[in-house]
Amino acid sequence: MRLSTLEVLSEAEVNQIHNATLDILGGCGVEVHNAKMLAFLKDKGLDVDEEKKIVRFTRGCVEDALSSIPSRFEVFDREGEPAYILGDGNPKVAAGHNAVFWVDSETGKTRPSRVEDVARFARICEKLDCIDMIGIPVMPQDVPNPKATLLHGVAATVKNSRKPIYFSTDSYAVNRSIIDILAAAFKGDLSNQVYGISQLSPTAPLYWEGSVIDAIMNTVETGAAISILPEPNAGVSCPYTLAGLITVNNAECLSGLVMIQLLNPGAKVMYANSWTTTDMRTGDALVGSTETTICRVAAAQLARLYKTPSHTTAPNSDNHAHDEQNSWEKTFSMFCATAARHDLIVNCGMFATGMTCSDEQLIMDEEISAMSRRIGEGLRVDDETIAADVIREVGPRGSYLMHDHTLQWIREPKEYLPPRVSVRGAKASWDAAGAKDTYALARKKAIQLNTEGGCPIEANRAVNIDEIIASFS
Repeated sequence: MRLSTLEVLSEAEVNQIHNATLDILGGCGVEVHNAKMLAFLKDKGLDVDEEKKIVRFTRGCVEDALSSIPSRFEVFDREGEPAYILGDGNPKVAAGHNAVFWVDSETGKTRPSRVEDVARFARICEKLDCIDMIGIPVMPQDVPNPKATLLHGVAATVKNSRKPIYFSTDSYAVNRSIIDILAAAFKGDLSNQVYGISQLSPTAPLYWEGSVIDAIMNTVETGAAISILPEPNAGVSCPYTLAGLITVNNAECLSGLVMIQLLNPGAKVMYANSWTTTDMRTGDALVGSTETTICRVAAAQLARLYKTPSHTTAPNSDNHAHDEQNSWEKTFSMFCATAARHDLIVNCGMFATGMTCSDEQLIMDEEISAMSRRIGEGLRVDDETIAADVIREVGPRGSYLMHDHTLQWIREPKEYLPPRVSVRGAKASWDAAGAKDTYALARKKAIQLNTEGGCPIEANRAVNIDEIIASFS
């Protein structure tokens, strides 16, 4: 039996948040700074205040739009081969995305990120079993055109790994060029096969910038999938209470999903969240706090109400070091996101409130993710696994070590999770192997996986990608 799905809201509480959200969307509305979208929504019969740029969504409009969202969709790798399904109840894990700094493996110091960091990150991700998708880990700082930094990150990723891509920007031009890069890299048909997911975000509270709306409209035209990810900050851009935080996130997310479904009913979308709580003693925004993790669980419940694939961020930590706090914040956030059955969980390899990445963090996070998924899968109970006949056969004081049943189940990959870099065994054995801690073992594994080379793209596709970046201004 699988682990029971984690919940923090009762059915009545889910409906209370939903109804409050509908009241907000229908009464207060959201501000949309895009004349084309305002005209489109007015034409669809919505209440649009053109002077104040406020759109109000009726309950019927919201519910009709939500009913057209696909509850699941297939995702493909760079070569056009099926990778997995989002929305099937089995959480998928992504590395990255959009940090700025990198911890240098040789010096141990934090520095500005580089394009080669992204390329190496992608090569390592290609070899990691529990990384299903790659978010662009950083916006590399060593590029000639700062406006194109994310394009260089996308290019370095798709050139070195087959795995599907997750990206985000608030710029229409950057979003458009990234989709062009994905089309140049992808061997399938980007208009109806999902290879990349574009994350687009409103600005809390209840506000949509014009460029983001342009990006939404253009992305819908291309057929690419969209994740609507609000980022309210408790006590700053939404109420300080957790229920208020969730409600603002819900209203902003639904407003985006509704606009997309009005543009193209049946468009592939994800219900997402990346809220922060606030330490009011310091003013710091937090992504690894206990409270953000409670909200992650609630968000999965709301997504299930809407029958929409869901995305959240994890494993998250606000600490700046690879230490115990980093580990416990990341483990709690990833386990709860997995146990709540989010469909896509993004942020492996990041720490320091999402500002910094490292190869070592990626390796350790992949193991945390694998452990969380294994716990979520639970245990198989049937005649074969109970093995009552084997127990009777071996009897009192017998040995199972060389029994056929033991030898058979040693080879069963789903029964026991093999360690990646976890330290196990006697101290004498550990000492004899150099007494390396987990961070040192992660560094060694990252070097090994990078040396194996990832999966380079063909030269002609790489040239096409470079031409797209060169033409960007």
